[in-house]
Amino acid sequence: MKKDVSASNVLFKTLAKNSEMSMPSEGLKGHIYMSLGIIALTCIMIPCCLAMGLVSYMLSTSMMSAEGLTLPGGFVIEGAQMNGLATELHILSIFSLVFSLLVIFNVLFFSADLQHLIPLPFKPVEILRGRFFHTYMAESVMEFMILLSVFIGYMVAAHQNLGVASWLGPVQIISVVIGTVLTPMLPLIYCVLLSFFLMLVLKGVHSRKIFYHSSTVLLLLFVALFFLSFSGMEGINMQNYMDSVAGDRNLFLTVCNRIFFTTPFLMGAIETGSISDLLLYLGLTSLSLYAMLAIGGKLYPACLYNAAALGEKKKAADVDGLRFKVTDPFISYLKKELKILTRTRAYASNCVYINLLWPFGVFILFYLNRNSDGMNDFIEMYIDGTYPRAELIVLLAVIAVSFIACAMNSLASTAFTREGLHADVIKYLPMNFSAQLRAKAFVSILLTWPAVIAAILVAAYYLKIPAPTMVFYIVLSLAALLLSVMTGLLMDSSAPYTEWSDEYSALRGNLNSFFNMAVAMLIALFLCAIAFLSYEFVHIGIVADHFIVLGVIIAADIPMLTLGRKRVLKNMQEMY
Repeated sequence: MKKDVSASNVLFKTLAKNSEMSMPSEGLKGHIYMSLGIIALTCIMIPCCLAMGLVSYMLSTSMMSAEGLTLPGGFVIEGAQMNGLATELHILSIFSLVFSLLVIFNVLFFSADLQHLIPLPFKPVEILRGRFFHTYMAESVMEFMILLSVFIGYMVAAHQNLGVASWLGPVQIISVVIGTVLTPMLPLIYCVLLSFFLMLVLKGVHSRKIFYHSSTVLLLLFVALFFLSFSGMEGINMQNYMDSVAGDRNLFLTVCNRIFFTTPFLMGAIETGSISDLLLYLGLTSLSLYAMLAIGGKLYPACLYNAAALGEKKKAADVDGLRFKVTDPFISYLKKELKILTRTRAYASNCVYINLLWPFGVFILFYLNRNSDGMNDFIEMYIDGTYPRAELIVLLAVIAVSFIACAMNSLASTAFTREGLHADVIKYLPMNFSAQLRAKAFVSILLTWPAVIAAILVAAYYLKIPAPTMVFYIVLSLAALLLSVMTGLLMDSSAPYTEWSDEYSALRGNLNSFFNMAVAMLIALFLCAIAFLSYEFVHIGIVADHFIVLGVIIAADIPMLTLGRKRVLKNMQEMY
């Protein structure tokens, strides 16, 4: 057993060293990346944690306030105070399960370094253990912080509503620490077991696509379960959901308590300080991990064989249909970029399809709140023009979405990283660096701007935004995208992460994407502050305020499209 553990430790350390981008630590680049890390911590991680803590506090307070209330029909609410916290943990676990499934598939079966690991004197269970724990740590760092914020939000609510003694006990504190570390483990265990099951059952498929669609099916099942939990209620809204959760009558909560069966014991340990519940939580989590490793040790070799056989049956090439013709180099390069992005599952889901979040998100925001007094009042004030702050809020939303959309899809911040180990081939292409840079920038805008325009059109439909104002917002979004795209290209060209083993590592291990998101949020915050302060304190008219923001963005675009472009081209020459 000691040999197995030491071998797994060697694999874990090797994977941790080789699968993450090394950040420059010396010279000017080192200082820049250190500054970007501080910006990322300030603009992304801390705000996310504060937001999740606030949501947990508000939800926990509502659940605790509902304790003992009598609902229509004489039903008395009991045991509701932990349901809000349990719901949050279940939602985080579902996200881990859905979005880690494809990562597990690639790490266990499709990673490029497997061909080097398998011939080495490692047992299958050693490879599985090393890869599992590395993925667990790499995927859960941000989740640890969010979980801790959720627990702190609950404890603050418990202190205010239930008294100090209800949350300050040593068992509760230990339970919170253990829950923070172990909550992401069970979903990842499920991912491994599900990947083994699918690889064995669907071994004759000879295509990876069906495996990649499994996460989508899983997400749809949980979404369907969530909406089914509203059956018998008067509409789908947050109040109805909270009422059903408080009354312990929610289907979503009941089913998730069965799927993530360790969570109720953690809730019992935090609520009552029960040592037995805490030991049960630890024991069941450990037993699940041991069972996964035992099963995986037996099934992993067969699954690797099936993974290697995927894609063997291919269509014969239609030689007569192959037509070689001379095309414009820029168009050819553009097609190459689009094909890579749309045909590679990791890039398609994380860089292309994620842009649909914005129009659908805006639609859901207005649709689910269509009967809300607050939303209807806001729409009426915007249409009437009697409340200029409503127009200011829409302006701030357009600014934020325009910058964050480009940073979130990572199209620009992975433009050079996506080339991988074949990046040096670029210098042999029959087109200069300037044309290649234009193609990469154009792809980012081509895949991002239409989604932002669609989101603006959805908002325009509900808010009855006049056509001239709508056109202004579309132009504003383009100006913001140009600045965001060039920022991403500048950062990725400065230190591209090209030594990745699979496409998911290219996205997850690329610090440029994370830092670009922080910079985009900082720029958006700065512009929103200009718009807000100009209106509220300088008392500039709302129309003039719109044009001031647009002027500031264009003023920033000019040096970025000239000096920034030259810097990217220089980075490309030094890179290759």
